[in-house]
Amino acid sequence: MSDPAPPPTGTPPAGRPTASAPPAPTAASLFRAEAIDAQRLKQLGDVLQVRPVPAWAFTALAVAAAAALVAFVLWGEVARRERVEGYVEVDAGAARVLVPEAGVLAELLVKEGDTVPAGAPLARISFETTRKTDAQSTAAVQREIDERIAALEREAQQTQQLAGQQSDQQRRRIADLDKELAQFDTEIRLQEQRVANAEALARRYAQLTEEKFVSDIVAQQRRDDVIDQQTKLAALKRQQQATRTQLEAARGELPSIGTRTSTQLEQLRRQKSELAQNRIQETAQAGRETVLRAPFAGVVSNIAVVRGQSVAADQLVALLLPQGAGLHAELLVPTRAIGFVRPGAQVLLRYEAFPFQRFGQYGGQVERISRSVWSQGDRIGPLTVREPVYTVTVRLNEQAVRAAGESFPLKRGMLVQADILAERRTIAEWIFEPVLTLREAVR
Repeated sequence: MSDPAPPPTGTPPAGRPTASAPPAPTAASLFRAEAIDAQRLKQLGDVLQVRPVPAWAFTALAVAAAAALVAFVLWGEVARRERVEGYVEVDAGAARVLVPEAGVLAELLVKEGDTVPAGAPLARISFETTRKTDAQSTAAVQREIDERIAALEREAQQTQQLAGQQSDQQRRRIADLDKELAQFDTEIRLQEQRVANAEALARRYAQLTEEKFVSDIVAQQRRDDVIDQQTKLAALKRQQQATRTQLEAARGELPSIGTRTSTQLEQLRRQKSELAQNRIQETAQAGRETVLRAPFAGVVSNIAVVRGQSVAADQLVALLLPQGAGLHAELLVPTRAIGFVRPGAQVLLRYEAFPFQRFGQYGGQVERISRSVWSQGDRIGPLTVREPVYTVTVRLNEQAVRAAGESFPLKRGMLVQADILAERRTIAEWIFEPVLTLREAVR
C-alpha cells in the first residue's frame, strides 16, 4: 500500500483548524452611511432654508402706504393753473426818441443803460442832400408842431374837465345812495313793527279759534297776513343790501377816476414834450445836421440804430425810461379764465428770451386786473389779441434773470409765458368737487 500524497503547498493539513485573513477596510466600514450621503449631496450645492416674510410685515407696509396716501389726499394741495402769454413793460411811461426826417446817424452819443439829465444830447443826425432847408419849409414844420401842441393842451383841459364832472357825478351818486340807505333803515324798522303786530294778532286769533269764537278760516287769514308782512320785510332787506353794494362800488370807483386822469395827463405831457423837442430841433437845426436830446431825465434803453446807419423819418433811435422806473409784466388772460384770478395770486413766468430749461421760472404777484375787455384783433404792446382778453398787471419778484453766476437784466418788450396759480385746493377737494357741485345743484 502506497503512502498518501502530501497535501499541496499552502493548504493546511486535514484536521487542523485554519485562521482566515482579516478583510481589507472600505469607506463604507469607516464612515456612517449618513455622513457618506451628506457628502454625496454636497455635490449639488449647500442646502438653504428659505423662510417666508412674516404676514405682519406685509400688513405694516400696506398700512403705512395707505396712511401716506390718505395724508397726501387730505393735506396735499394742487393749484389751478391758467397758462397765458404777455410781455414786459415799464412801470412808468417811456419816451420814444425819433428821427425828425430821413438822414444818416452821424454819431451815437450814449449807450444803453446810461443815465442822462433832461436836455442831454443823445445822437447827431446828418440829413440827406435832398432836404429842403429854406426858411419857408422850416416855418411850415414849426406851425404844424405848434398846432399839434395846442391840440394836446386842449385835450388835457378837456380831460381835466371830464374828470371833474365824473368825480362830481360820482359824489352825487354816493350821497343819493346814502340817503336811500337811510330811507331803507326807516322802512325796515316800520316793517318789523308791522310784522310784530301781525304776529301778535295771529296769536290772538289762534286763541280765539281754540275757544270757538272765530272760525279757522279767519285765523288762517291772519297767519297769511304774517307771512305777507315777513315777505315784504325780506324784500326790503334785499334792496338795502343791493344799495349798500352799489354804495361800496361807487366809493371804490371815485379814487380810480383821479388815477386814470393822472395817467392820461402824463401821457399827454410826454407827447407834448416830444413835440417840443422836435420843434427845438427844427428851430436850432443849423446847416445839414441836428442833435436829438433827452426830453426828460431818465435811463437810455432799447437803442435801435448804429453809427453810420441810414435812418428814415420817425424811425426809433432809443427809448428813454424815467429814473427809478421798474419793469412789470402785462399778461393777456382770456375771459374764459379770468374768473378765479385775484389780486395777490402767485404767477410763474418764463421769458422766451431765456429758455426756462436753463434759466428756470421766476415769480410774481397779480397786482391789478383791467375792468375793460380787449377784443379780437386789438393790438396790445407787441401782441395781437386772438380772443377777448383782460390785461393783468404782474409785479415781478426780480428785475433780472440769473444763471451760472451771471445776471441778465430784463428789457421792455420781452415776451413772456406765464402760469397764474388761480386757486389752491387739497386733492380731496378736487376729487369730490363733482359731488359737491351736484349737491349744490340739487339744493
